[in-house]
Amino acid sequence: MHSKALSGRWLVSLFAALGLFVTLNSVIGAAEDAGSVGFVYVMTNKSTGNSVIQYRRTGNGSLTWLREVATGGNGTGANGADPLGSQNSLVLGGDGKLLLAANAASNEISVLGVINDKLVWLSKLPSGGTFPNSVALFGDLVYVLNAQGTPNITGFRLDTNGILHAIPNAMVDLPSGSTGANDIRFTPDGGHLLITVSGTNQILLFDVGDDGVAGSPEVQPSAGASPFGIAFGHDGVMIVSEAAGSASSYRLNDDTLEAISGAVADTQNASCWISVTKSAREAYVSNTGSGTISSFRISGKGELTLLDAVAANPGGAPIDSALSRDSAFLYVVESAQGKILIFRNRGDILLPIGTVSVPIGSQGIAAQ
Repeated sequence: MHSKALSGRWLVSLFAALGLFVTLNSVIGAAEDAGSVGFVYVMTNKSTGNSVIQYRRTGNGSLTWLREVATGGNGTGANGADPLGSQNSLVLGGDGKLLLAANAASNEISVLGVINDKLVWLSKLPSGGTFPNSVALFGDLVYVLNAQGTPNITGFRLDTNGILHAIPNAMVDLPSGSTGANDIRFTPDGGHLLITVSGTNQILLFDVGDDGVAGSPEVQPSAGASPFGIAFGHDGVMIVSEAAGSASSYRLNDDTLEAISGAVADTQNASCWISVTKSAREAYVSNTGSGTISSFRISGKGELTLLDAVAANPGGAPIDSALSRDSAFLYVVESAQGKILIFRNRGDILLPIGTVSVPIGSQGIAAQ
């Protein structure tokens, strides 16, 4: 009898402890969910004065407007679905403390910093060409894609005060017909630059020397039509979205791009912008012409398979996208209607959880 009573009291104590544990975890989880965990930045591309809006991102993915900071240059002010024809017009440094913004109409690059969680303007410099629409950053090395006039790439060093300095002899013209190139990215080791040119179905590959000077471009054929956005997975695997309605993966081998999976169709239209999760297992592609977002699986070997042609169906014309640093949330610019679409990432499924308004014509987004 005494033993049974003792067992009963022990079970009651155990269940009470378990209940307290669950309750405490629920409280902690709710606190984390409601707390401030990061920022999202959107470039307005306004012709009357380009600017970057800083939003606070909470644990539940919602965004709160904090401030708008002028870049000191001008955007295009265009009101279409794709004002700049590019990806990575706004780039966040790896430590989350610096932003590089392309002022396409005034041919300048601006540097903004995050000091005590507050976005501030630091500097600007001519881009070295006409219509800068994409920026690449690796350490203190910066390259800008100037997509119009005589298209070129121009290299800079970024000092510790957030000021750009042009690198001597680091301006390289693109091949004839490259007007309107779409994205510039460093390889993960910083040894090469890559540029997509959707109009010629080509990817341009540049060696980058220890002095930061890029060599002449090597023209690589794209595995799919109209290559547009570039993102990287594990082991240097490159994933490219293709406006023709597909995506391809590549491996760089001896200064040559070798296709792993070529032109994996998503059955959608204008599949231009791409984001890859932190785990490098999934990629999300914005299909501007269809008003949808597709999801792809990335294998350990870099092979692509379509998970869901319509992982989300927000309508409108979704373009630029960025994942939070933990990949729990995807933020997508809808420039034509002036809003940011917010999704919770469940792996192969995107759950819409809200929107925030931005100026019509906005383009360029970065998240942390």
